[in-house]
Amino acid sequence: MAASTGTHFRRGLRLYKLFGSALLFGSIIAACGTSSTATLKSPGSANAAKSQSPYVIHAILSITGAGSILGSREAKALNVLAAQVNNNGGIQGHPLKFEIQDNRTSPTVAVSLATPIISSGSPLLFVGSIVAPDQAVDALAGPSGPFIYDFSPIENPKPGSMVFAAGTPLIMDAEAYLTFLKSKAYDNVSIITSTDATGVLGYRALIEALKLPQFSSMHLVAHQTFSPSAVSANTQLSIIKAANPQALIIWTTGSPLGTVLNGMSELGMDGIPTVTDNGNASQAELKNFQSVLPKHTYFPTPPFYLPPAEISNSEVKAKVTSFDSAITSIGGHPGNPYALAWDPAQLVIKALQKLGVGATAGQIQNYMHAKPSQRSGSIRPL
Repeated sequence: MAASTGTHFRRGLRLYKLFGSALLFGSIIAACGTSSTATLKSPGSANAAKSQSPYVIHAILSITGAGSILGSREAKALNVLAAQVNNNGGIQGHPLKFEIQDNRTSPTVAVSLATPIISSGSPLLFVGSIVAPDQAVDALAGPSGPFIYDFSPIENPKPGSMVFAAGTPLIMDAEAYLTFLKSKAYDNVSIITSTDATGVLGYRALIEALKLPQFSSMHLVAHQTFSPSAVSANTQLSIIKAANPQALIIWTTGSPLGTVLNGMSELGMDGIPTVTDNGNASQAELKNFQSVLPKHTYFPTPPFYLPPAEISNSEVKAKVTSFDSAITSIGGHPGNPYALAWDPAQLVIKALQKLGVGATAGQIQNYMHAKPSQRSGSIRPL
């Protein structure tokens, strides 16, 4: 019988801690960028903000479709953050408003929604919630903008570009998976990936990681792909089972994970130690899959999964406590689906509070690329 959802989250946490500092450092933008409102302002400040015209930030998220496990919660995180910011004076006296649209986890829909926003001259755009819609919109960013912040950890954006990405780079996730599996002496591993951009890029990252000297003893004994819209992956899983792997990596995000887990359960593969990406580290999703979760399931997760009492850095502890309180206040469980939006939004809000509501895409870009010491009032990295 699968362990409880809570147990799996703790396993994911321990797995992350075992990986060491590489992932922790790689999460500076996502995990340490969580910068809640610095000081509470008087009620008069909040009232003054309400009297000004709102500052609108457009967000195109996967509210429905395969990525809804992320997008629906990212939207909630943005809205509760806006309320928090507005209660503290808004953006230089202007109330913050997130204009959220549903891309239905479709790259085509995402582009159709983004095009008029970009044509209007908007300097800033948030995009989510999985790789394919994000990449499609990223291609629309020109040298003069808009500044686009992806809520999925796509391949590293080019240095100096108008595109930022949340989460940890995929290559770091791949190295983390292999480091952990090697520590368990699981040298013969298999992977099943979805045929969308999430799976394709994940597989590419894993192959690159396997080339590193520290993983020379490890072997990929089977790789299978499946469509994220497929109702079954049993044929592919049967091939993996026949290869007798010591561990399985599932690289897909959202509802397609259920397709794989159901197949593993039906084929008696629930005893194979299984790793999947942290986009699936959602309490709601794990509850839905609890009856078919493998007995040993692991996730790489950022520091915000640590209970505040276990965080020694007082500044980081305050940020995590603020995040936990905000998400709990709306009935959510603090985790990746909320943090992937919360952290980028916090960083961008800091930029706007520094630069003002007239900030251009280039000014936002320069601020975001600047060293933390050059940003007035911004949080220091770990």
